[in-house]
Amino acid sequence: MKKASILLCLFIFFSSFLFGCRGKEGQDSSFSSGGSDAASVSSADLSNMDFSFSDRDLSGEYDKNTNKITASEKGFETSAGGVQSRDDGLYITKGGTYNLLGNVSDKMICIEAGENDKVQLVLNSVRINNKNGPAIYIKGADKVFITLADGSNNQISDGSDYTFTDGETSVDAAIFSRADLCINGKGSLKVLGNSKHAVVSKDDLIVSDATLDVTSKNVALGGKDCIKISSANITAKAGSDALRSDNDEDAARGYIYIDGGALSLTAQNDAIQAQTVIKITGGSFAIQAGDTESGALTYSSESSKGVKAGSDIIISGGSFNINSLDDCIHSNGTISISEGTFTLSSSDDGIHADTDLSVSGGDISILQSYEGLEASKIAISGGKINIKASDDGINAAGGNDSSGMGGRPGQGMFSSGVGEIIISGGYTLIDASGDGIDSNSTVEVTGGITLVSGPTNGGNGSFDYDSSATVSGGVLIALGSSGMAQSFSEAQNQGAIYVSFSTRDAGTNLALCSSGGKVIASFTPQKAYQTAVITAPQIQKSQSYTIIAGGSVSGADQNGFAQNVSLSGGTTLAEIEMTDLLYGAAGHNVMAPGGHGIPGGPGGPMGRPGGFYR
Repeated sequence: MKKASILLCLFIFFSSFLFGCRGKEGQDSSFSSGGSDAASVSSADLSNMDFSFSDRDLSGEYDKNTNKITASEKGFETSAGGVQSRDDGLYITKGGTYNLLGNVSDKMICIEAGENDKVQLVLNSVRINNKNGPAIYIKGADKVFITLADGSNNQISDGSDYTFTDGETSVDAAIFSRADLCINGKGSLKVLGNSKHAVVSKDDLIVSDATLDVTSKNVALGGKDCIKISSANITAKAGSDALRSDNDEDAARGYIYIDGGALSLTAQNDAIQAQTVIKITGGSFAIQAGDTESGALTYSSESSKGVKAGSDIIISGGSFNINSLDDCIHSNGTISISEGTFTLSSSDDGIHADTDLSVSGGDISILQSYEGLEASKIAISGGKINIKASDDGINAAGGNDSSGMGGRPGQGMFSSGVGEIIISGGYTLIDASGDGIDSNSTVEVTGGITLVSGPTNGGNGSFDYDSSATVSGGVLIALGSSGMAQSFSEAQNQGAIYVSFSTRDAGTNLALCSSGGKVIASFTPQKAYQTAVITAPQIQKSQSYTIIAGGSVSGADQNGFAQNVSLSGGTTLAEIEMTDLLYGAAGHNVMAPGGHGIPGGPGGPMGRPGGFYR
């Protein structure tokens, strides 16, 4: 976002000098320009991560007639071998399937089997409330399956004030496991983490085909090594994070994988947080992250992101409705989106990656954001994107926003000279109050349809970059204010046009027409405008064109966009003869007709390279 004030520009310049906020030369891009291959971005080694489920994870089958255990207020009754009833609860000491039914208070189920044992605990309309500690404590086993009997309703809760330790381990969840834990079956389970956490596994946590209703003062579902969810129905309300995997000692752990299901997550902090990778291939997500007051998001110093990963987020399917105080989708590394439907509202960024952000498919609607898409390098090769931003619509800048400074969560320092935007496909609609498209270095357009509305203030531009902007394909129409206006610096295969005119009201269609009267491309912006940057394959040298405002375009879509259609009525704003592939701007900001300097052009206060009307 550029500022027109000379004083502010000087301040930024000297601040950059003093703090060394300069872009790194020779940085490698992890995606190439153009093509669907741009979606394959990753900074983590995924080869050692297990994105799969065992047959037993998925089946939820169990033997109904073996090792029956009855719980009552007197304790536990059973004739099963490998089971001990003690004063504080029931202890299972060997592998096998155990069928539990009934209610019990102030006692726990403790599983302390051998390191190679697999234990299946079947809950059949069970209610356990232990005010003295965890309700279920898995001390030892190879893997434990908590299976919810078909059609059963179960409830597990711990006390609100207790201290329970086992050696150096603080056992602080209603269900606490030191072994791999899988919750499956076609019943339902309500878990109340009254003291701290609800469900915690110090190894893997898997939820498959089960219905969970989880409430916690801290973390709702925690799997240190990983969380994997398959076709589960999960409602979670968390005092901190709803889903968290936080192994920071092994690069192949600390990940979350979700393959289907319905998740409704309400978190005071992050809704889904992984130390390394989040991979989502399907599912329905309703996410609220951050403190709320009368239904409105309010500022917090804590991280309150919808989906947050330390290295990579990979989304290839699913339906997402995210309302977050901080970024809706955030990665300290890369983000790759190839499919899915997204409805996002954020007090900060809609989608933010510290390094690479790739969109090759999906339907993304960012209803509210500070900046819509933000990363060091942004590649759009497919999909449908609709952005509304109070600052920049698409912003490519080096650095990260994790240092939190200023009035919005996540706001931080970015490097100048580092930033890359590549548009090779897709349909992108931007409504921005700051810069529509903003790169701290380069912009490259090789395909797709890109429509930009705004800004209206003179300190910003609908199309903005620091180094160069090239076009060789695609359609782009950017309509906004003139104060910081820029056009393309280089064109190949097709031309680019910049024109300015008296201000047109919001909702006034603008169309570029051929000499024969056909509409080459049209757009109806949501903001008033006085400049237009237009490129399309039909713009060629030695051809003439007309720009018309306020006409009626046949066959236009809901954004007023159409190609190769007819136009009736309207006011002619400019008649253009293309003597070169660039019209109106040879480089950065342009000179207004008559040679009056504007910021950035020759004679303007910033002294940036400019161009002239041809």
